[in-house]
Amino acid sequence: MTLSNSKIKTRKPLDERQVIPMDGKGLYLIVEKYPSKSKRFEGRMRFPRTRKGNMKYVPIGIWEKDIQDREDAIKKWDLIKSWSKQNGLCPTLFEKQIQRLESKKTLQEVFSAFTEYQKKVVKEVTWKDRRNKLNQMLEYFGEGTPLVNFELENGGREIIIEMQRVIESRGSHDHAGRCRSLLKGVFNFAIDRGWMRENQNPASRKPKTEGISHIKKSNPTISWDEVPELMESIKENSCDGSILTQLALKFYLMSCCRVGAVVRLEWNWFDQSNDIWVIPPDTSGLKRKRKNTSNDYAHIIPVTPEMNLLMNEIKKITGHQKYVFLSPEGEKYPHLNPETINTHLKRLGWKKRLTAHGWRDVLVTAGQEIGDFPKEIIFRQIGHTEHKQGTSGAYDNTQFIDKRRELMNWWSKELVTQGMVISVENN
Repeated sequence: MTLSNSKIKTRKPLDERQVIPMDGKGLYLIVEKYPSKSKRFEGRMRFPRTRKGNMKYVPIGIWEKDIQDREDAIKKWDLIKSWSKQNGLCPTLFEKQIQRLESKKTLQEVFSAFTEYQKKVVKEVTWKDRRNKLNQMLEYFGEGTPLVNFELENGGREIIIEMQRVIESRGSHDHAGRCRSLLKGVFNFAIDRGWMRENQNPASRKPKTEGISHIKKSNPTISWDEVPELMESIKENSCDGSILTQLALKFYLMSCCRVGAVVRLEWNWFDQSNDIWVIPPDTSGLKRKRKNTSNDYAHIIPVTPEMNLLMNEIKKITGHQKYVFLSPEGEKYPHLNPETINTHLKRLGWKKRLTAHGWRDVLVTAGQEIGDFPKEIIFRQIGHTEHKQGTSGAYDNTQFIDKRRELMNWWSKELVTQGMVISVENN
């Protein structure tokens, strides 16, 4: 049935709301008692435009207020459908797209602004990693893609999930999750600046499918019984690693510090009067947040007699230089590459058995089971700062240096007992 203007005008509201098709193309006249015997036009279509798309209800206008003629309603609905199809945008955004200048923001503009903001609040290594991820996603989505495309009402959730599916299909499950989490921050940043509507962040909730088929792999580690075998491999040096690389590996195994911080050690960080290394909190690899720059977050390594002997060996090579593990031939770093120690372990034949990070498991386990040291002391020595978290953490500046020195003395002696040879020349 075709409704003429006169029939629309004389149509009376009934007890139940009337939904009357106008053109057979998704346009309806809605007649109801409330509010005030209203008559209004509404367009209906699925978006995204597939069977799986959700039904969208688009207000077209109120009869005799916004719409004076049935043809005007039909023309406006055709315009909205055409606009939605051409731009790939949800039809409910038609009016907002016209009214909101911020909807013209492109993904490239938002990513660029977010990257500049991140540069001010996170460490350089974190900033570079996030910038690289954003560049990869920008290539995937397209630089000129409108930000409004990603709002929930515009099918943004489906866009994000599809991106994750593509990344996961390459076997990069962890990377897919990190990208989604990063986008959550980007879109929250956009909402804060009024570039995206509130409650429209498509990446705010972790999808139930995220990482569902992925089995996380821990860093390979070894048991305490396998440590003598490791020490023998290091002693034999079958891959003919350089002297500095061998010494760096031994220092890492003995120091209980993160490998990224070890390779960046500077000689002036050694406090000889107190026999400790004091690593500044802003050192890359130490895993401190950029805001945690006070001395309370510096990492302290109590030096043992065995470590002193090892340091004397290193001083013969780099003692007159800035970096303990200077690498004059390095193109990327002035010191050893953070991957050097892992690479050396692989070349020694431990590729699937042990990584540098996996060695921390050995210390935490043996320190408790064999050394009978409290977990809290061990965790502080390996660089964790859980005691600084929360409200009470703001007041907790304890270091427990004496207890940590006991741990380090025990650990150094145990490694030598297990077969570690301090001097490379004696290997």
